[in-house]
Amino acid sequence: MIPLVLGACEKSNNVAQLHAQANAITKTYTPIAEELGKRMDAVHTRGRNVPGNLPDVPELVRLITEAGDKINEMKGVTAAIDKQADDAAKANKPDELEKLIDESHEKLDLDATVANEDLTRIEGWLWQFEHNRPSQPVPPPPAAPSEAPEPTNAGSGAGSAATTPAEKAKADKTEKAKADKTEKAAQKAATEKADKKTADKADKADKKAAPKAGSGAGSAAK
Repeated sequence: MIPLVLGACEKSNNVAQLHAQANAITKTYTPIAEELGKRMDAVHTRGRNVPGNLPDVPELVRLITEAGDKINEMKGVTAAIDKQADDAAKANKPDELEKLIDESHEKLDLDATVANEDLTRIEGWLWQFEHNRPSQPVPPPPAAPSEAPEPTNAGSGAGSAATTPAEKAKADKTEKAKADKTEKAAQKAATEKADKKTADKADKADKKAAPKAGSGAGSAAK
């Protein structure tokens, strides 16, 4: 008798936990379905300005229809979960509660994913359409990067003739440095040439004076 009572208590506690999990699914997915529904309403409002003869319209209609169906199915499931969970709990049927939880969670998760993806694609298309209408100029998209001008190749066209003041000053400085270097080299060569000429002249004078000094000494010895 005692094992039967313990089994009944354990089963009862399990039912209570499963019932709480089923209610949690409702609380989680009900606001998600409502938010998706608001996005759908906004899409319908914005879509009124789209001409029906555009080539993308059939695909947009398909996405809108699919997303709308998924959202409606989500609302139907979330509205029915609590009552189904209450009935299964009163009947003390944990198996039915587990099945309800698994199937509802899988269904709601898949529907929410599909609806969100469809709406995202539709909203992206509408954004591009609204920001490229020639009759209504609009500022560029905030995320669009600014393109830097391409550099001109040196030596081609007007780009090679145009020089900035800084470039001209640098070129002048380079030319002056070259001229100074050339002038210093010339001065050094001239100085070396003059020094060599003076040394040669002194050497010749020394050689010429040497015999006279020798004769003088010989005469002094006599």
